[in-house]
Amino acid sequence: MAPATYDDLDVEAIKAVAAGNASEGQQKRAIGWIVHKAAMTYDEPFVPGQPDVTAHLTGRMNVGRQILKLVNVPIHLLTKTERKA
Repeated sequence: MAPATYDDLDVEAIKAVAAGNASEGQQKRAIGWIVHKAAMTYDEPFVPGQPDVTAHLTGRMNVGRQILKLVNVPIHLLTKTERKA
């Protein structure tokens, strides 16, 4: 299994997010790369005859699903304490 592919703009976006100075476009690109390429969230994880590879891919997908949960579920359903305005 090969590592996730990336190009120069992906690298710049991930580094900018990590440094805390990413533009809006870089933030979106970084999340997109993580969800689609690194985590392979929407790919099929089943590899016939290779249960270890299937387990590995399922673990990768879980990372993407956790991110998408936090992105897509309304914040009031995720937070444990009430926020004060």
